[in-house]
Amino acid sequence: MSNPNQRPNQRLLQILGLGWLAFIGTGVGLRQVLRGPETVVVIDQSYCEPIQWQQLTNAYTALYEQSQARQLQIEQVILLSDFGEKALDTPPTPEEVQALDPFGRPNPQRLQAIAKQYPEARVLTCQASP
Repeated sequence: MSNPNQRPNQRLLQILGLGWLAFIGTGVGLRQVLRGPETVVVIDQSYCEPIQWQQLTNAYTALYEQSQARQLQIEQVILLSDFGEKALDTPPTPEEVQALDPFGRPNPQRLQAIAKQYPEARVLTCQASP
């Protein structure tokens, strides 16, 4: 026969276990709900004037700050250059983007292809002066 004092202990452990599971489930649920919408950021590294590149990096900085404030989640950053595309799973810091060297010619066809592939993407580009 089981000890009658053991049943209350078992119930207590069950209640505590269920309470912790509910607590963890609520935390995970809130994290999903409070997380901002996901977005892909495309950075066109085609050559542009320094002032235009600064405007592009300022736009990225604003998106990055929104992601840090959990108003937006940057799912992926894609760097587009003459050498092709480079997908970054971890968003670079604004300083890392500022340090990138814009070079090459713009490729509107590649930008359109990426826009079709990622319709919700935020495309950051500047036009090179002729």
